[in-house]
Amino acid sequence: MDAVVRAMAYVAGALFLLVSFYVAADAIGRTFFHASSAVTDEFGGYALAVGGMFALAYTLRVGSHVRIDILLPYLPLTLQIVLNYVAMAGMALFSAMLAVYTWRLALESLATDARAMSFLRTPLFPMQALVALGLTVLCLEALVILAVGAVESLRTRRLAPPEGFRAPPEML
Repeated sequence: MDAVVRAMAYVAGALFLLVSFYVAADAIGRTFFHASSAVTDEFGGYALAVGGMFALAYTLRVGSHVRIDILLPYLPLTLQIVLNYVAMAGMALFSAMLAVYTWRLALESLATDARAMSFLRTPLFPMQALVALGLTVLCLEALVILAVGAVESLRTRRLAPPEGFRAPPEML
């Protein structure tokens, strides 16, 4: 799973880099040559949507999702660990629901040949399916983190924090 998540993060980074070059080239073309592709916003939106979804699982894996930990550091360590498991289970459930509905939307777009209301009239299914794939991998990553934490807890016979939510060493 780590290899899949890492590969998707590289794809996301490459998409962001490519779209930044594309937007810069289009801006230079408009400014100096009075020429534009006229679809920069469409391609940029697709790249941001797919890249963002592809980066979510890696961000979860390395513990970089934004969290507001105002009270958590002041709670007992065991309660912190339990709350981190609850948060990870919530992430798995939420991403699973989003993935299911996004896959449904993508399949409906495929069945109806839905297209963007743009100059290019691009089919919506490929982009929606890629967004759904990113959400699916996010859900799987959350489940893997939960499973690894549970196995580690059983192995050590004490409640181990889930990956990405390690307690500070001085607290262990």
